[in-house]
Amino acid sequence: MHPTPASLLFSQLFRRLWFNNITRYFNRSKMNPNNNLHLTSQIVTLPHLPELYNPRYLDILLPPRVSSQASASSTKDAASVPSNPMMSALEDTANRTRTENMAPAYRSTGDALLDAFHRPTASDSPEVINRYLAPAWEKDPETALRIIFYLRSIHDGKNDKSLFYRAWYWLYTHHPRTAIYNLKELVALNCHRKSKPKRGEQEQRVLPGMSHGYWKDLLNILCLATTTRLGTSDHFNLGNGVRLKSYQGVYSRKSRQAERYEKLCLLLEGDKKYRALYIAVARLFAEQLEKDNEIASKIEVTKDKKERSLLEWQLSLAGKWAPTPGCAHDRITNISTAISQLLHANRQAYTLDYPSSLAAYDHLAPLMANQATVIRSFFQRWVLSPLRAAAKVPEPLMASKRWGEIVYNRVPAVCMQQNSERFYRHDHDRFAKYMHDVMVGKKTISGATLLPHEIIMRLLEYDADTLGLRPQQNEMDKVKVDFYKSQANVAISQWKALVDRLKESGNIDNAIAVCDVSGSMGYLNDFGNRKKPQPIFPAIAMSMLLATLAKPPFNSGFITFSATPEFLKIKDLNDLVATVRDMADAPWGMNTDLQAVFTKLLLPLAKQNNVKKEDMIKRLFVFSDMQFDEAADSEIGDRWNTNYGDRWNTNYDLIKKEYEDAGYDVPEIVFWDLGKFDTVEADSERKGVAMMKGFSGSMMKVFLGDEEEDEDIVMVDGEDKEDGDMVVVCEATEEDKRMTPIKIMRKAVMRKSFDGLKVLEDGDFYSAGLEWRSRSDLGSQKRPRKPWTRQGQ
Repeated sequence: MHPTPASLLFSQLFRRLWFNNITRYFNRSKMNPNNNLHLTSQIVTLPHLPELYNPRYLDILLPPRVSSQASASSTKDAASVPSNPMMSALEDTANRTRTENMAPAYRSTGDALLDAFHRPTASDSPEVINRYLAPAWEKDPETALRIIFYLRSIHDGKNDKSLFYRAWYWLYTHHPRTAIYNLKELVALNCHRKSKPKRGEQEQRVLPGMSHGYWKDLLNILCLATTTRLGTSDHFNLGNGVRLKSYQGVYSRKSRQAERYEKLCLLLEGDKKYRALYIAVARLFAEQLEKDNEIASKIEVTKDKKERSLLEWQLSLAGKWAPTPGCAHDRITNISTAISQLLHANRQAYTLDYPSSLAAYDHLAPLMANQATVIRSFFQRWVLSPLRAAAKVPEPLMASKRWGEIVYNRVPAVCMQQNSERFYRHDHDRFAKYMHDVMVGKKTISGATLLPHEIIMRLLEYDADTLGLRPQQNEMDKVKVDFYKSQANVAISQWKALVDRLKESGNIDNAIAVCDVSGSMGYLNDFGNRKKPQPIFPAIAMSMLLATLAKPPFNSGFITFSATPEFLKIKDLNDLVATVRDMADAPWGMNTDLQAVFTKLLLPLAKQNNVKKEDMIKRLFVFSDMQFDEAADSEIGDRWNTNYGDRWNTNYDLIKKEYEDAGYDVPEIVFWDLGKFDTVEADSERKGVAMMKGFSGSMMKVFLGDEEEDEDIVMVDGEDKEDGDMVVVCEATEEDKRMTPIKIMRKAVMRKSFDGLKVLEDGDFYSAGLEWRSRSDLGSQKRPRKPWTRQGQ
């Protein structure tokens, strides 16, 4: 009997559905290897780590060195080196250099701490970083430690993650106890947060603070240390390069995973410094996850909306950033296993029932493979998933296409920046309503953690995408315009959130920005390269930000300079797109004539209008790459010669002379370096000058008049003051109140949010002779006893 066409069709559909279901299950298992032990190549066990359960692990693995009076006396002798005026003069000439455009400048600020604060960049090699940080640490370890964490601080510092990783690697190499102990300060809520009362509420809510970094920093540092890329230039290419497919010489996933595991075991067993770092990261996550689990349990049973909201604010993002078993960070480090072991060891502290298969597990013995699989699966199912749901983490909801459950006012700034297009596409009505509420002030949006130039570059991109569209004539163009308008509204709202956060620290009075728009700064049409922005974008963004923060009438615009300086008036600070268009239409030149701003614009205007001395602008912020042109009246014959005694005058020296000759006081100048050149404009004690370097708007807080530092008193002590000597406190004179580069540096790093940092006494550390090299370096040399490369490969 032959089958009918209907039965054939039914059988084909059945086979297709059956095959699709099996394929879907298999693919899902591959995405989450913990569903089946046999579908993953990852070896999930760890060597036995008894110190993992001991709070004193740092003292056990890295015991401190016993301090001696001899070292203290040698330090004192080194500090009392005799000086000679002639040798000092010769050293001053060696410190002279020139900018790319031949203007006189200096190689160093003359102060080791200020050099460490101002000069390092993310592209510097470990040798250059050591050249900055080693003298700073020798001079003042406490301040040097604050400078290192200032580099990372999102809310109170430079917000430069890559530079911080380089600096922390230096600390980890030379002072590992201090580096590992202070990792907790990256995620501690030490940065003050001000909150506004909600509508209908009289009292202001007390919200938890903010952290200098985020939880993922701990995993990034651990992964880079595991792959021996921490502090090298390799890790800057991760995620930034072009992906290439190669079909020859590629190891199988199983072989690569076996290599990683052997390397991880060798590091954990032979390198006590790495072992301490590994345990520190695991314990920080485990301790916070226990606290968050307790808070999440309270949220489930709390019915009062106000109390529930306060509890939700107390939840950290440790659950979001904790390593998912089998995923990126865990594949390299197996850190999920260590965290799971810690949570299991302290299981009596919270109400979670572990499977009976773990009843015989004793933490005094190594974890077996089947036990590791069970404990990791439990960790993901009963710890991470509930915490991510309680914290309303958007990524799991996006992955499961539950767009309608996303709470948009709880979406972090970077996530909103990266996914606003997806929100618009998959949840258009809810997202459009949310953005409308944000624009009218009914709801809030996160944006304070973004860098100002990132927002400006996005606005320029959206504006360029709308050029040539004709929404009145083409229905598709109308849809595109509506989309780009919604994305621009997100960027504008995040800009306002950034400004509001900075205004919590105060305003800037009697100051104006000077924005370098010369050819060396780049061009505005390169807005697509956000990972490596040209200096023109942060210069414009910081100038606009300063104009927004300044008190009237100084908030009306800023000065642009290249060959001919001019004042650019901002029509409406609320219309960022129009402001950006005006800047794009402004004339750009190839010169970088800083002196012209003062001698061809400000001074002539003051003389022409008989401006009084007290009515002159008091402070100018110069946003530039600092590669100024040689002053026209420098009167130096040989442009390369730096030995000219009193005739060696920087741009600031000549500007000061011009002002004094005209009967005016030279304004205070903040040289804000946005380039990668290694020159400075003044020494550390130059009065009336400050020097900053970086792209973060949070760095402006030091000029916003916050009350953390009392500048009305001065402490005077003797040169050889011993403990118990009297300290004289007197009122500061006007001369003492004038800013200097070293004063501004100290004010920036002495904020209360850095008070938790602590310098520990270090010991002598060895890594059992481990030195990891690439496969090409190994060649035919003999492998170590536990090789992470296979013999003959």
